[in-house]
Amino acid sequence: MLRRCAVLLSVALLAGGCTQVRQGVAAPSPSATSPSATSPSPTSPSPTQEPDGPTEPPTTEGGGGPAQPGSEDDGSAMRVQGLRFTSDDGSTTLVVNLSSSGVPEWTVGYSDASTPSGRPVDIAGDAFLKLRLKTQSGSDGQGSSKIRVSPGPVAEARTTGVADGYEEVLIGVRDGEQPFRAYALTDPGRIVIEVGGPG
Repeated sequence: MLRRCAVLLSVALLAGGCTQVRQGVAAPSPSATSPSATSPSPTSPSPTQEPDGPTEPPTTEGGGGPAQPGSEDDGSAMRVQGLRFTSDDGSTTLVVNLSSSGVPEWTVGYSDASTPSGRPVDIAGDAFLKLRLKTQSGSDGQGSSKIRVSPGPVAEARTTGVADGYEEVLIGVRDGEQPFRAYALTDPGRIVIEVGGPG
């Protein structure tokens, strides 16, 4: 009988300990953290969502922005490091990741489907947005990042190379020129291009 009580007591203590650990991870006690510390910052991006950009409505007119330093830039040349996107039937958000915490001077607008040196590019789409980044990269050449997008207004996006200190990304848009907006974010450096959505 004593052995059975000891076993039941051990199981009860073990279960109580496990429950307490789970509660501590899922919901920290109010005394450990203030309410402001537990509330997520409105500008903190999640791994799959960018912070809200400018409030201007999308347009088909070109845009751009000046260079913006980041907190950890060391003066070395910036490069496009990759492309990622989220998409649905009505809109596509393309994020151009940079190798730096800041962003270089940049422009974006509808253009022909060509490389920085003027050669034609084989890319899906009926109209083409071109992002030009003044990265000052020394090597000229053809880009290698390429993504196809479905569904949504963007059909394909790809880097098209570097020439004369400018690196370019070409975005193929379905059904002709669609309204878009673009903005830069730092830490880490990236350019966000939103195509489609409410005008």
